[in-house]
Amino acid sequence: MRELIIDEEFRFLLPALDKKTYARLEERILENGVRDPIVIWGDTIIDGHNKYSIAVQHGIPFTTVAMEFGSRNEATIWIISTQISRRNLTPTQLSYFRGVHYMADKGSFGDNGPYAKKRLESQNDTLIKSTATRLANQYKVSRATINRDAKFAGVVDAIGRSSPGCQGGGSP
Repeated sequence: MRELIIDEEFRFLLPALDKKTYARLEERILENGVRDPIVIWGDTIIDGHNKYSIAVQHGIPFTTVAMEFGSRNEATIWIISTQISRRNLTPTQLSYFRGVHYMADKGSFGDNGPYAKKRLESQNDTLIKSTATRLANQYKVSRATINRDAKFAGVVDAIGRSSPGCQGGGSP
């Protein structure tokens, strides 16, 4: 069985499953095997931490699908986008993920990078969209909400770093 790496920073981004949900997942895997592949970047798990733990514990085979990212921040953005698309997140979790997405974009590319500002051609003029504006449009919230989300995510991450026993950054 292939041994994969669990990156604590990536795992922290994912909402922790409560005991009941984890037990249901374990039951399904014991009955049907691991149906969906575990998503990896190199040998690092990007999505499927719980499936992997259950599979290893019970010696159940699993498949993987490899993703390519240019940086940890790009991998982080992919994780966030995937979690948000599942639509099973609380408003607090959504706020956290939007904030982390903002910080990852800014961290990867700075104020002048390809994702931090996006040029939009409009007839005769060029408009420059900031990261906050672009993400506000993407998530259908205000720019101020994105800025507040970034501050919120920074605080949650700081608490997580000072409390190593905390799990699941998406679950403040």
